[in-house]
Amino acid sequence: MKKLRSWSLLLCGLPVLALAQNTSPTVVITGMNTALANPLYYSLDYTLADLQNDSCEVWLRYSTNGGRSFQPLIASQDVGFPVLTGSRTLLFEHSLLANADSIVFRVVASDRKPMNIQTIVNRVDSNLLRSYIQEIAFPRHYLAQTPQLDSTKDRLARFMQAEGLSPYRQAFVYNNYLAHNILARKSGHKNDSITYVIDAHFDGVSQTPGADDNASGVAGLMEAIRILGDYEFENSLRFIGFDVEEAGLIGSQRYVAQAIPAYERTAGVINFEMIGYISQQINSQTLPAGFGQLFPAVVAAVQSDSMRGNFIINVGNVPSAVLSAAFDSAAVRYVPGLRVISLLVPGTGQIAPDLRRSDHARFWDAGLQALMITDGADTRNLAYHTANDTLARLNMTFMRRVVQASIGALADLAKPMSAGKGDYLYAVPVSVEVHAHKNCDFKLFPSPNDGKFTLQINSCDIPFGPASVRLFSLDGKQQYQAWLASETSHTLAIQLPELGTGTYLLVVDDGHESWTEKVVVQRSK
Repeated sequence: MKKLRSWSLLLCGLPVLALAQNTSPTVVITGMNTALANPLYYSLDYTLADLQNDSCEVWLRYSTNGGRSFQPLIASQDVGFPVLTGSRTLLFEHSLLANADSIVFRVVASDRKPMNIQTIVNRVDSNLLRSYIQEIAFPRHYLAQTPQLDSTKDRLARFMQAEGLSPYRQAFVYNNYLAHNILARKSGHKNDSITYVIDAHFDGVSQTPGADDNASGVAGLMEAIRILGDYEFENSLRFIGFDVEEAGLIGSQRYVAQAIPAYERTAGVINFEMIGYISQQINSQTLPAGFGQLFPAVVAAVQSDSMRGNFIINVGNVPSAVLSAAFDSAAVRYVPGLRVISLLVPGTGQIAPDLRRSDHARFWDAGLQALMITDGADTRNLAYHTANDTLARLNMTFMRRVVQASIGALADLAKPMSAGKGDYLYAVPVSVEVHAHKNCDFKLFPSPNDGKFTLQINSCDIPFGPASVRLFSLDGKQQYQAWLASETSHTLAIQLPELGTGTYLLVVDDGHESWTEKVVVQRSK
């Protein structure tokens, strides 16, 4: 029988911010064994807690791709509704998964209490938005300032990881530049395949700080990650930073063509494209040629306010009408101080090229619902694509309201739950320090070490990855996590000086197979 290792106890019981009177239940998985009465079944033991002592609905899911997506698994005993708090056990037939080398089991418990989306929306912080922009508002063109762009990508990936997500990269080559889209996913607990996307591009035009274009969009994405990551949802959420948008929407084109997983149905996309500039001056807003014929009501609305640029623009195409209405409804309900002008362009927007100038257009071309949320770029902001596109020109109150409306719309669509979850890793541990897979050489050195060691993967005939790298103590608690992009070689320097003396397991998982290396930490006395 394969050995069973407990994984991290995970996020149940984070500060729950949905209802002041209610806190979500928590789930702690305590063990997994072959059921004594029937060897075809496994028992999974868990502790269910709820501060209000509510009975909960409990269900079991599993993942064979490192936790990126989950499928339902039929179980019996302490499952369904109602399940009382305390020590509980699930039973499930395991023959379906008998040949898997690495499985993540997830127990989810919901107290079925409603969530207050207004409270979620109200968490958006203007000061944090400002600080995010300050960190990346410097020239970051893919050829002229490659190191700066690379640091921006690294910053976004680190942020995702710090917020409890598992970021990974879609690597591709464009014009001799090694580009990366930065991706992360939050799996929904009831409808995993139904996925709503929020994205922004992080590259910029050469020699401009790009505060509005598009550090503002990246800041909005980061704030959405920070806030939405604290909640559980029925449907899934995907967060994307796109590369080389300024070269012709290249990153989004590669993602739509090559990287949407087979298990995922993209139900809607909110694309942040410049969301920080507002003007109350008369005649500060211009309109592209032909708008009078295409959108007479919109033109009349802007003219009625003396052509002030004091609104956010919700750009959709006709097939995205449902998504567009969801954004408008969220703005009215949660952010009444935000003025929204909405457009629905026919087809894929070819009749109005100005409305295709960002990554949403690649989703339109694929027949997917998508919105561009924008302040209008050069129709309002005269610093567009110049050295004057600085943080000082942006309005944080306006930007906060835009992000609030977007988070409200996403929450409405993804359906937040008062729920907790616990994960458990089922894996085959092997205690070797050098081995090969798919013509790759794996090395981990030195061992023993003082918490600082290197994982090296060399000589791969085909690119290895994307893959997760996780370090566990023998009690199953996760100590470290990183992601490897798809490359023919990797060198990952891991520095964990806080690790105590003992034996740990480093698990490398590409979603199909897993490899486990023993790490021995010794501290000098």
